[in-house]
Amino acid sequence: MGKVFIARAEPEDAEILADISKRAFDSDVEIGAPSAGGPPGYDSVEHHRRVIQMTSFDYLKVLYDGKIVGATSVQKITDSHYEIFNVFIDPNYHRQGIGTQSFELVKVKYPQAEKWTLDTPVWNTRTKAYYERLGFRQYGIFRWIPTFELRAYELLLNPDYEEKITRIADATEEDKKYLVESTVESISKPREVFSKKDGKYHQVADVILMDSSGKVKLVLWDDMIRQVRENERVRIEPAYPSIFMDELQLNVSKYGRIVILN
Repeated sequence: MGKVFIARAEPEDAEILADISKRAFDSDVEIGAPSAGGPPGYDSVEHHRRVIQMTSFDYLKVLYDGKIVGATSVQKITDSHYEIFNVFIDPNYHRQGIGTQSFELVKVKYPQAEKWTLDTPVWNTRTKAYYERLGFRQYGIFRWIPTFELRAYELLLNPDYEEKITRIADATEEDKKYLVESTVESISKPREVFSKKDGKYHQVADVILMDSSGKVKLVLWDDMIRQVRENERVRIEPAYPSIFMDELQLNVSKYGRIVILN
């Protein structure tokens, strides 16, 4: 078997990476995808060139015997928590262990990572088997794509790794953000609200969250409303506190995530 390497992608790699990305993601129709397609910009040379130059995450190319055959992106969430996304391997090089070897190299490149997370569509049997072979376990689902759910996976490399989960009773306005795990008790009927910030009307709903210590209101906007259902246990990554009419409430930024826990 040939040698697998990973390296930072360069702008001049964009054309070949866009081509591989398109063929790789389009091939998902063979294992359950509703249609050909992929993440936003997956087939655009300009998109790949632009994200290669971004500094908020690392775009890594995967090489096999010196030839680019795929890529993976890595983002730092905290000092010890890292996420991988937009993983793809040229369909002509599937089932050769290249994906497995490349992830082992990623772990070596980021030795400080104690926790890895990722998501993958529920219909993708290929990636489900692949990630579970790597040791990932599903801890929930995401609903941020309207047409299908995604499996939320995590891999803990440090068995003693712990994240601080804030109890509702301990939440204060002084905290900038925190993780909350709780049960959805109720969801109000959405109401229309005008935002002075962007000059547009939005749908807003109040979600009452509860845990063993108490209850709190979570305010959800627009598409996030449909992502939660009553009696489900959820995790807000992260929640932002604010005071409205002398009442503490939680918010989720447009880049925040709601995990429906197992």
